[in-house]
Amino acid sequence: MTMFQWIDSQATERLLEDIRRANAGEIERGIIANAPLLDSYRAVLGRAYALSGIVSGHPRLHDGKEIITSQLFYLDPDRGIARTMNNWYRLSKRDQGRGN
Repeated sequence: MTMFQWIDSQATERLLEDIRRANAGEIERGIIANAPLLDSYRAVLGRAYALSGIVSGHPRLHDGKEIITSQLFYLDPDRGIARTMNNWYRLSKRDQGRGN
């Protein structure tokens, strides 16, 4: 069972600044270009909203692994990006066959 982890104030400030920049259209292309890709993604609800999908290019997870991300804070399917507590993700195609 995953335990809830508090985040430090610096991580919170980075998250809020990323969301502010995304809303203003100021996301650096390099950040998104190097972000892991999430394919066949969908929104899932556990203790918080997250995304589920097949990941590739993640620094700690094997390509082709189905994952559930950390808590979802920003989602823009039109631009193909999402920001979770821990990472930016590039979004590929949405999973049309399962739920949300």
